Amino acid sequence: MNHSQHILLVDDEIRFGETLKQILAFYGYQVTIATCGREAVDLLNNHVFDVALLDLELPDMYGYNIIDSVQENNRFLVTIMLTGNGSMETAIQAMRKGVYDYLKKPIDSDLLLKTIEKATEHQQLEKSLRASEERFKILADASWEGIVIHDQGILLESNQQFLNIFGYKSEELLGVNILEKIFIPQAVTAINTRIKNGEVGFHESVGLKKNGTIFPIETNSRYMEYHDRTVRVCAIRDISTRVAAEQEKIKLLEKLAITNKMETLGLMAGSIAHDLNNILSGIVTFPEIILMQMDKTEKHREAIEFIRDTGKRAAAVVSDLLLVARGASAPTKTCCLNRLIQNHLASIEHQAITSLYKEVIIKTKLADDLFNIKCSEIHISKVLMNLINNALEAIKKNGTIVLSTCNRHIETPVQEYERINAGDYAVLSIFDNGPGIPEQSLNKIFEPFYSKKVMGRSGTGLGLTIVWNTIHDHNGYVNVQSNENGTLFELFFPATRQEIEGDSAGISINAFRGNGETILIVDDQQDQRTIACNLLSNLNYTTYAVASGEEAVAYLQQNKADLVILDMIMEPGINGRQTYEQILTINPSQKAIIASGFSEDNEVKKIHDLGIIQFIKKPYTMEQIGIAIKQALHYS
Repeated sequence: MNHSQHILLVDDEIRFGETLKQILAFYGYQVTIATCGREAVDLLNNHVFDVALLDLELPDMYGYNIIDSVQENNRFLVTIMLTGNGSMETAIQAMRKGVYDYLKKPIDSDLLLKTIEKATEHQQLEKSLRASEERFKILADASWEGIVIHDQGILLESNQQFLNIFGYKSEELLGVNILEKIFIPQAVTAINTRIKNGEVGFHESVGLKKNGTIFPIETNSRYMEYHDRTVRVCAIRDISTRVAAEQEKIKLLEKLAITNKMETLGLMAGSIAHDLNNILSGIVTFPEIILMQMDKTEKHREAIEFIRDTGKRAAAVVSDLLLVARGASAPTKTCCLNRLIQNHLASIEHQAITSLYKEVIIKTKLADDLFNIKCSEIHISKVLMNLINNALEAIKKNGTIVLSTCNRHIETPVQEYERINAGDYAVLSIFDNGPGIPEQSLNKIFEPFYSKKVMGRSGTGLGLTIVWNTIHDHNGYVNVQSNENGTLFELFFPATRQEIEGDSAGISINAFRGNGETILIVDDQQDQRTIACNLLSNLNYTTYAVASGEEAVAYLQQNKADLVILDMIMEPGINGRQTYEQILTINPSQKAIIASGFSEDNEVKKIHDLGIIQFIKKPYTMEQIGIAIKQALHYS
């Protein structure tokens, strides 16, 4: 029989050793003899053996003490004790050292051979088991999941990822109930119930890191046999990223729903606003024509001024609807936020609302070196009014509102209430120490009509929608933070390096009178053509009016006009942009302005690209149209 095993025989009786070596060699074993313990230890340190036959009593030590010196290279060594006069006590001592078997001299060769065969079989099983355990450990350590084996919560084994997930070192969990360490108390109760009921499979729970961090986890548990007992093996996965992604998806879907709702409301509001502006044109414009021809002492003058001012206030309400529709294109100029804030705080409207909240203190902290911005003053004033009014209503009684400004440089995009791109900004902050906005409402406060206000008493429910749309129409961003201690709105306006222009307020009517220039008015509404013709005639212009873009093109093929005033939306024919495109094929230098109650942003941009720089919103005053015409006529 051929065996590849290498046997170390340790015995101080040389004749016995040689005889036994011949017997074992006959059966194919390779045998090396040592006659003392020290020699055996040297051999074990330098060679690999499968089996060691150890005499119990050697000249320099007990045979079983050699086992203590076995190195890593002989970790699978199987030892068999040989003795002629050993006691039961020494036999027990040897077995405690890990001796596989114990044979008495004289040795029965058949029994010895059978014992060696069983020992080598045991060795192979141990090697296979060790290899399996090592494979399991490698697989477990390579897993993204934490893997733990426990018995009623007492840790038996774990991989490194388990320790990484919860932030522990292995020695910190030895001998303790890990369930109480890695789960919040409520979860421990649920897990103990699952263990008691023998439940296995996937389960979502809440984990607890060593540093106290609470985070979502997913567990998958099974029962397994472990060293002759049934225990639980559990795979644990940190699902924080997945849960955050799911929550972000829900938020995005909510924002998408809001966007769709805003678009629908915007279309409706835009249509209504366009019609209302056309109607209001007569209420705003004709009183001005009448007032031009009326003596200042006329008894009806005050009533006509009231009609005109009422029309302007109605037009301001329509302007709010246009802001909801995101289609209001207002002229912008270089401004300083600090001045706009100071002007608003000094306005009659602000004083009227604050008179109702006399116990609320309003403070300002305005930066001296604030960046200038490009904005529509009237719309920013509306934003201030809405946010201050909201803050006053939130506080109700005693409290403080702080308006502050500062410069902010953002190096890389940041995610706040919304994503704010990199750039330089002038930031307006409005803080109130009211009760705050409930967390579940924060994502909805900018929706139209999402309001706790009573309609007709404290507002229309469009205030924050107007704030949101106005800031985004100015290419800015909104950030909101709120808790039980108060609410902070931060408005980010892109900074401009342009200097502030001079104020044109108080210009005399003579400054925008015409010199008989010819103006072609293009509008599909008869009353709008009538209003424009009357107003411009009083400003000393010669006017012609047509009802469509097609008629305007036909007119200019036969006639000339110093200026064309175009409505943007004309049905059922071509719109203002398309009309101007065709006019340019007739006269590439034809000057024109747009006068419209509503327009889409992309159409306004296209018009601007064609060369029209003046856009005036209906209903317009005599001063507004007069200045726009003068600027267009003298623009080259």
